[in-house]
Amino acid sequence: MPRPKIAVEPDQSAVPVAREAILQALRKRGFQVRTEEVHLPAAGLRRGPVVDAVMVRQRRQFAVEIKVARELADWLFQWLARPILVLQAAHRLEGWHPLLALYVEALDPRGVRRFKAQMALYAPGLWWLMLDSRGKVAAHLPGGDEEAIGSGPENAAARASRAWRSRTDVSRPSYSSARLSFGDLDQWLLKVLLFGRAQGAEWGGPQGPSRYLADLAKLAAVAPPLVYRWAAAMERAGYLAKAMGRVPVLQEGERLLAEWRGRYRISDNESLACAPVFGERIDVKFVAAFLDRLRHLPAAAPAVALTGHQACRLYRLKHSDARSIHLYVSGDPSALLEHLQVVPSASGTAPIVLLRPRYPRSALGGVARLDGVPVCDPLQAYLDLYHLPDRGREQAEVVEERILAAVLRQAAQAPHDR
Repeated sequence: MPRPKIAVEPDQSAVPVAREAILQALRKRGFQVRTEEVHLPAAGLRRGPVVDAVMVRQRRQFAVEIKVARELADWLFQWLARPILVLQAAHRLEGWHPLLALYVEALDPRGVRRFKAQMALYAPGLWWLMLDSRGKVAAHLPGGDEEAIGSGPENAAARASRAWRSRTDVSRPSYSSARLSFGDLDQWLLKVLLFGRAQGAEWGGPQGPSRYLADLAKLAAVAPPLVYRWAAAMERAGYLAKAMGRVPVLQEGERLLAEWRGRYRISDNESLACAPVFGERIDVKFVAAFLDRLRHLPAAAPAVALTGHQACRLYRLKHSDARSIHLYVSGDPSALLEHLQVVPSASGTAPIVLLRPRYPRSALGGVARLDGVPVCDPLQAYLDLYHLPDRGREQAEVVEERILAAVLRQAAQAPHDR
């Protein structure tokens, strides 16, 4: 018996256009965006649910999940189970009305009927809207049900999706569906690719030439099949270009950085806000004493790495006078409180934040010791700084200009033969 098709998301180059088409369709129906990418706290979980947007219509607030798929496949509803659960959680936690928005290349009457029946059976309290590349719409919204499945001109999202299909290498089916997730493994391999040939003291991870993907796998201590799949995802996203059949070289480095910082926030990590145990001010003297404690950690202490503004001081790239301290801790942060002479704080603006990394290999794999202090690699510090409110973006731009720009240029050059 043939296996049913599974709904597969399109290439990332098509997704932003499709998302904007969905938002525009909702605006035409009276919805206005209040905020995007909203993180909801959840007791007992390291990370609560995240909704794509919160929209307002006639004084009612709606949690909106936007999904983009290639087609109305047989298993589509199973693929949508998680966003439906997220919307239901947002309704319980915040009282927002749940709204699922789906973009596909083509709506067909049979698929729409099946989707309607599934929603009516499994999620009757959910509002929803479906849109395709030719402007066809089916919706169940507070303003009334709608179904307009006539033909129309192909839009930009459909053209982007078609271009992706033409680029896909069908000769390698095991890797044709590889997608760059920016999870721990992806981030680690990207850093080894970028910093493996770098000469700066700020990178404490593995260094050496990588003329082939097998070399990169050995250098990063990652199984070769995982590296090949990652490389396929990088090529598919347009970030790697093959060079004479050897290790791919980086391209579109600035776009890669832009996507990475859009996919990652320092708030993705589990955090413990702290304050000095004796109530001291976070001044130059306190910071110096704190760094000295990091130089003399007990032998049994978990691995740590300084990031953010204080890491930049040790890179000799000070730009702002921000005093905030951000420290990654590989284990239970509370184990270090006594040695660091800090205590947990309930303040939302606590000056010291201990972080248990969501992506431990990426955050801690390239740690270097600068002036005797364990410090994150510059790319990690850049990503952590970018969304900090205390002039973090300004400091991140200095890191990019003074360190990362040269690293990206070097990674875009093919390695020399030995």
